[in-house]
Amino acid sequence: MRRKRKIGTGQISNYKARLDANGGQQEYRFNYWETFAPVVTWTTIRLIVTLAIIHKWETRQINCVMAYLQAEIEGEMYMRLPKGFKLGQSGG
Repeated sequence: MRRKRKIGTGQISNYKARLDANGGQQEYRFNYWETFAPVVTWTTIRLIVTLAIIHKWETRQINCVMAYLQAEIEGEMYMRLPKGFKLGQSGG
């Protein structure tokens, strides 16, 4: 859990957690290449913008907010509880 704080007082306002479906459990030669998470670095973005300026290319910007949260799940998904977590445990 990550603590989120109020800007003015620094008081904890809520807790935030990330749900991980254990994507690192792929097996080589079986389902190893079925996961894709596109990531771009600021260096790459600056390079592309610089090339666009030099070559006078037309550029556009798009925004894909929560693209993965809106994707449909194509099969059954099973998860294990994280180490140290017990059923009935309250956060806080």
